[in-house]
Parts: sequence; C-alpha cells; structure tokens
Amino acid sequence: MVSRDRDNLFDFDYLHRFSDSIRKLTKYNKKFFITLGGGYLMRMYRDMAKKGGIKEDLQLHWIGTTINNLHAEIVRAYMHEIANDRIVAYEDYYSDSKIEFERDIIVGGGGRAGHSGDVDALVAANKFNIDTIISLKNVDGVYTKDPKEYKDAKRLDSLSWDQYLEIIGNPEKHKPGANFPIDPIASRRAQKAKKQFIVISGEDLKNLENVIMDESFIGTIVK
Repeated sequence: MVSRDRDNLFDFDYLHRFSDSIRKLTKYNKKFFITLGGGYLMRMYRDMAKKGGIKEDLQLHWIGTTINNLHAEIVRAYMHEIANDRIVAYEDYYSDSKIEFERDIIVGGGGRAGHSGDVDALVAANKFNIDTIISLKNVDGVYTKDPKEYKDAKRLDSLSWDQYLEIIGNPEKHKPGANFPIDPIASRRAQKAKKQFIVISGEDLKNLENVIMDESFIGTIVK
C-alpha cells in the first residue's frame, strides 16, 4: 500500500493514517510486527533491471528484497519513538538469535529472495508463535476469480488453503513482482504450519482496527 505508482513512489499520506491507527491500538496494549512489501517501486526497479540486462529471477528477487527493506526503514523512521531501533531484514529472520520487542512495534523488511513479503511475515509469526497473519492488500479479500476482470466474482468470507491454491492456479514459484492475495510459497508453508491469513483491504484502516479488536470485519480468512 505504501508504493502506488510513479507519481506516488511512497505514500506518506497513507503512512500517516496507518500510523494513527497503530498508535491508537497500542493504547490497548497491542504490539505489532509490521512487514513491508515492495509495491510499485519494486516493480519499477525490476523492469529497469530487466531492461538493463538482468534476466535471472533470483537476481531480480534480491533487488525486490532490498526495496522491501527500504520501505521498512522509512516506516521505522516515521514511527521511531514507538518502534525498535533496527528493522528485521535479510538473515535476521532465520537467525537463532531471539527477536524482542524493545518498544510496541517491530518493523520488518525482506528476508531471502524467491518469494514475497508474505513469507517474511510468516517466518516472523513462527518466531513469535503467532497463528494469524493480517495481510493488507489492494483488494478487500479473496474472490472466486479476479474481480478486476470478472464482474460476477464473489468475495469469500473464508476458505481452506487447498481451495485458495486452486483459485490462484497453484503455481510452483513466485515470479518477481507477481501479485497474489497471498503468494503461493507462503500459502503452502502456512498450510503446513497450520497458520491462517486474514486478507483485508489496506485502504480501510477502521476495518483493520476491527480485526485486531476482534470485531466484525470485511475480508477473507484463509485457514
């Protein structure tokens, strides 16, 4: 949600609104591990790299991972007084060292190449023994088919991991910049680890507050 298009490479207006919601929720003793994706800026650099002669998916993934970390640094800086001093990035996710909350928020960027930030969020959830990942996307849930292409697409309140993978075609790999409600690698790992994702629109921050406060919300639970 933080990088939308060429005219809005980083949306500070959105970050301001998002920060307000998070700050409000910390007053209820809520703590957050926030994982950042790459959005438009990542895709822009991917395309520039391809045009410049970098063709291998692995190398393009590493470029995307670095953009995720840049976004994490910006979010951490914006909320520095309530966030840990360092972002979680690269091998931090896989280190045996314990990650601890020094303040109310830990901000994470990208870990390893080959997947989206969904996997990084899942790895973080495993470290903290958290069963549910809330995923803020540019859609308000998982649909029976692409709602941008099909007017008869219907949003699902909940579905299983098998059902979700069937909807997205169960691809084996995550291409750099591919856009899924939940990336296929994260989906299979979450299924194996018995984790659930809640997919909601990142635009509706009151809805995010409802999810966290265990109130009625609009979105999809994949479990």
